Amino acid sequence: MSEWIPISALPNLLLREPVGDGDIAVTPLSDYRIAAAVAEQPLIGEFLDRFTDAFGRPILPSVLIIRQDVIEAYGNTSAMAGFRDLLAVATIPNARAVYITHGGGMGAPVWSETFSIYPWMVDRHGKELVCQTPAMLGTHHVEEFRGQTDVGLPQHQVEISRVDGPLFNEVLLRWHRRFRGDEASWEDRALFRSLNMARAAMLMPGGVEFSFYDVGRLLTHWISAFEILLHPGPGGSVGEAQILDVLDSAIWLDRRCADLTTEVKIGKHRTARTAASGLCHRMYALRHDFLHGNDVRGEQLVTNEVPFLILASSLYRVVLATVLNLRAPPIEDDADEEAIARHIGNLIYWKDPQRRHEKAILKAAGIKKIEGGEAPILNFDHVISRGCTP
Repeated sequence: MSEWIPISALPNLLLREPVGDGDIAVTPLSDYRIAAAVAEQPLIGEFLDRFTDAFGRPILPSVLIIRQDVIEAYGNTSAMAGFRDLLAVATIPNARAVYITHGGGMGAPVWSETFSIYPWMVDRHGKELVCQTPAMLGTHHVEEFRGQTDVGLPQHQVEISRVDGPLFNEVLLRWHRRFRGDEASWEDRALFRSLNMARAAMLMPGGVEFSFYDVGRLLTHWISAFEILLHPGPGGSVGEAQILDVLDSAIWLDRRCADLTTEVKIGKHRTARTAASGLCHRMYALRHDFLHGNDVRGEQLVTNEVPFLILASSLYRVVLATVLNLRAPPIEDDADEEAIARHIGNLIYWKDPQRRHEKAILKAAGIKKIEGGEAPILNFDHVISRGCTP
């Protein structure tokens, strides 16, 4: 029996390498684990070969797979959706930050439909196709199947380098903890509930008919994603001030992001806060106006040519990194030159996603570039003193 079981197809996503770990992954069709499963159940191969775009051109879907001996723990819809949400949140905000700073996502996905799970799949016995959604329960024959990508969305290729590694790996550890069957903590449940809301906030506002109001609805989802993540649990509460406090306390690489130069008024109180907090405060105001039917003008949805709908994912990543305490591992005191070189490479791996989002936030805040690039806030004296530069 094959060690891995194909669970679902993701036709809008194209991969060249698998993303996941030893229990769950999303893989390209070329992965050896798919070949092993198809050898046992040829109908799976026929199903996966029957996907095209809207014009009949063949496409290669990606496949969500789970290891056979953990299927009872992780083969439920909540666990699969949680992993899909994690992959979306570790990929799309990166592309959106690049979109803000460079005027395009460089081919990476900016809408979460890219990670949609296809409703039809070969049944566990390899006999026929089954579909179960809130709208229908059906079976059909594979030879009559004609699968398609979403017609309003191109298939996007995601390279491993475009996935936010520090975020993905940390949340994947918590995914195991959340879904392995033990009683989950409030924090882990809140994390995946928030990721699910963030993925919903990253859906396209609509198709050809999308409107101003669809954008407003998605902005309200973003505020919910923030508040769910930081909610302290039963009997507690969270609001705008708590979200802004987390943004202000983030570990910033560029001191301009850490400067408390933006005045924010909440109720009767005015406080000096960071640029990120100032932007989030404006999002809160938009959410309030949309939900309560107040007048909203189109120009309020954009700041310095940056749409709040796209910027929100960078603010969310900063809050996530702060809540998860994402930090590069420290260097050992007795590290030799080889270990120091590895540490410097590791710093780049940890810093690059954060730096990407900081640049997006600075642009949205209208804070202009300075000569020589970013204004560093972190202290690397302990590295430089050893004869190396970060």
